[in-house]
Amino acid sequence: MKRRLQIFILFISFLNFTNVFAINSFKYLDKPLSGEFCSALLEDLKSSPNLSFTKTGPIIINTELLIEDINKVDGKTSDFESSFTLWNFWIDQKVVKILKDKGIYEDTEKPAWICDYPPNIFWGEEKKSVFDPVIEFYNRKSKPDFQTGLADWVEIFNNGTIQTRVRDISPFKLYNTDFRKFPFDTQEMIFELYPEFPNTMVQFKADEPTMTNHKQSLYNFRGESGIEIPGWNLIDVDYYVDEYSEGDYDYQGFILTLKAERISSYYVFKVMLPILFILIISWSVFWVRGSELESKVNVTIVCLLALIAYNFIIDGDLPKLDYLTFLDLFILISYFYTGLATILCVHSFIRHKKTGEIYTAIDIKARLWGPLSYLIIFIALIYFFLI
Repeated sequence: MKRRLQIFILFISFLNFTNVFAINSFKYLDKPLSGEFCSALLEDLKSSPNLSFTKTGPIIINTELLIEDINKVDGKTSDFESSFTLWNFWIDQKVVKILKDKGIYEDTEKPAWICDYPPNIFWGEEKKSVFDPVIEFYNRKSKPDFQTGLADWVEIFNNGTIQTRVRDISPFKLYNTDFRKFPFDTQEMIFELYPEFPNTMVQFKADEPTMTNHKQSLYNFRGESGIEIPGWNLIDVDYYVDEYSEGDYDYQGFILTLKAERISSYYVFKVMLPILFILIISWSVFWVRGSELESKVNVTIVCLLALIAYNFIIDGDLPKLDYLTFLDLFILISYFYTGLATILCVHSFIRHKKTGEIYTAIDIKARLWGPLSYLIIFIALIYFFLI
């Protein structure tokens, strides 16, 4: 009996957790309304005057922003591409009044779905039916379809709720990018939602508990793999209602932030370790006889050219920056040490001609102080950039 009770509790918890999209609790009428009813409702909405916000107060937009995938993050163009679904729903007092007049209104937190409409039919060109808050992404880089009211469809529920949904894929601008720690950097992917109207008319509220579930699970929804970002690990999700002033009016917006850290293993194993290996080869010339100048210089020059080739590998990942990243300095120091090895080889050869020594003091000192000084500088880079 106790085991059955535990299974029942787990089952109920699972249902509550997975019911995470849009209006969390709604129902369908036992007898669906006819298409004529929905057409008549729309005509009533268009013919009735909109109510004054000074009497009804601002509409409260409940927002759920479901991020399905981040398809790519492009540091070169400072943007990212995302697949998303946005639900907005609110209670409109004009809809409440008309539904009461028709005897179908129900004051409940679990309303019944009654009608849905295409946005261009529901609002129309003159926007006469009901108030449209015109909610859009301000950092979206592609142009949305304004003719449809920035939505795929509009639903009406019998407690006066209007719900809109848009499902799309679009590039978004990256803000506040800092690549100094590249390839060990973290970046924030921000979604900015703002209405056309001030907070005396439109205010935002996160749809709960859905947004909390998304935040805690990092969008790992319904037991699936959840959100995936190629080349990145999602480490934090946050959201808040933003407030700002413009001119004589105050506005509210809804901000969602995804914080991700770059997966650096590619750069470590395919860039940094090969560069270290090339540098070791270039510094090995100090174990070659001092008389073999041509052989020694050939080795160091070839290593220097190889390092230049590796610099082109990372050139496509970042914009032209006015500062050096961790990897830039790592490669630059490797350039310097490979070039220094060439200069020391020439100097060692000149000394060999004078003294006849097989291995000059320059060769012997370079064997120790070269790798040791490089290691000290490398540790200093890690300390100043990454710790």
